[in-house]
Amino acid sequence: MTNLLGIFFSSYPTTASFSATALKARCHVPTPLSGLFTSGLIILSLYALTGVFYYVPKAGLAAVIISSALGLVDGSEGLHYWHVSRIEAVIWVSSVIATVFAGVQYGISIAILASLALLLIRVAKPQGRFLGTTTLRLVDDKGNESTREAFIPLELRDDGVLNMKTVVKPPAPWIVIYRLGESFTYPNASSVNMSIMEYFKENAKRNPQLVQSGKKERLWNETTSSDGPDEDEREKRKRPIRAVIFDFASVCVFLTPPS
Repeated sequence: MTNLLGIFFSSYPTTASFSATALKARCHVPTPLSGLFTSGLIILSLYALTGVFYYVPKAGLAAVIISSALGLVDGSEGLHYWHVSRIEAVIWVSSVIATVFAGVQYGISIAILASLALLLIRVAKPQGRFLGTTTLRLVDDKGNESTREAFIPLELRDDGVLNMKTVVKPPAPWIVIYRLGESFTYPNASSVNMSIMEYFKENAKRNPQLVQSGKKERLWNETTSSDGPDEDEREKRKRPIRAVIFDFASVCVFLTPPS
């Protein structure tokens, strides 16, 4: 009845016990028509078999539910979560443990509060990445091969998503491509600016025009330590930055519809 009325108000669909669904999956139920037989058995049990079920031990009923619900837990998914985001995997495990030993309310509360705190931290200090390019080889259903360029982080992390043996080519020496990990907002603007400036100080060369102009102000990327042969060699490899490209693929943009 909830789902029938909810379709008129764009509400979320509701479900019954997942253990019942898992039990049907174990019994290889092929179609939703099984719900008709399930509801008939439930009505029959409520009105005619309550006296029989009274003597069934709770441990036996729990064993049926546990054995059927074990199929809902996929260990490979948990390992995938660990590779993608370890902190979110810890939140997931904590909420599952709290649900099993304390109750559903505690598990949901822990998951919501921890996810909210993690969201605020990520918004305040987004994890941006500097990008390079790599060549992808694509094969269609007919076996035809094609290649295209894709932008991926310059520094690969062993997170189970990208192959660590992937060859990443940096963009042109005078171009920097920066991808934000979260939305670009006023609270994290300073953090993003500092991340980019630190990268410039390590990898960018001072503009020769500013050096030759005779200005006495200290430039933003001027080093204070004095050097030696290694420092001079490192400075020679640097190039002045002419363009900074921001990749806003992960940034939420709210567009105003045309009037």
